Amino acid sequence: MVTERPRRRDAALNNERLVQAAREVFARDGLSATLEDIATHAGVGVGTIYRNFASKREIIETLYDAVIDSALADVEDALLIQDPWEALVAFFEVAAARQAADRGLRETLPGHTRTGPSRDTSDKLVAAVTPLFDRASAAGVLRAGVAVTDITPIFAMLSSIYGMSDAQPELWRRYLALMLDGLRAVDRPALPVPALDLAAFHAALGAGH
Repeated sequence: MVTERPRRRDAALNNERLVQAAREVFARDGLSATLEDIATHAGVGVGTIYRNFASKREIIETLYDAVIDSALADVEDALLIQDPWEALVAFFEVAAARQAADRGLRETLPGHTRTGPSRDTSDKLVAAVTPLFDRASAAGVLRAGVAVTDITPIFAMLSSIYGMSDAQPELWRRYLALMLDGLRAVDRPALPVPALDLAAFHAALGAGH
């Protein structure tokens, strides 16, 4: 008699395979990618996806939970940095780099159509990030009035920079530095990436000759 364990193991492996395929497709193509796109990337039929997930939204929500877990881990890593300002900067840089590499992740930001995280998830993220801001504030390196909730508009603004210039894929680092500079009034470092030249600027805007 065949036991259920091998079948359950195969089902778990299929689930992981589909989630990984979805992660790669959404990172490349954004959340507009279809279940057919995911199935093709995974090398399976669409029916296999429906046997594992009720809808594309369910896959997205599964991935979003993983994103939150990664963000919380990034905060824990940042808190290990002794310098309060460097810890805050490290958090922003790592989080921004993740978004720059993942179109689907960027589309979970405000301004896009996807429903955001639950209240409990939002509260969990705020609670995790707050110590970074509190440490910087207590050390006197954080601008008065800056709040942990500023992270949402900061990342939303950065989302408009990602992919703006193919010639400078890390252009976002320049604008993250400018934003961080606005959070701190002293010890401004040199900007890490040069500005767009006029040709690239006009191309980014789609301006004609």
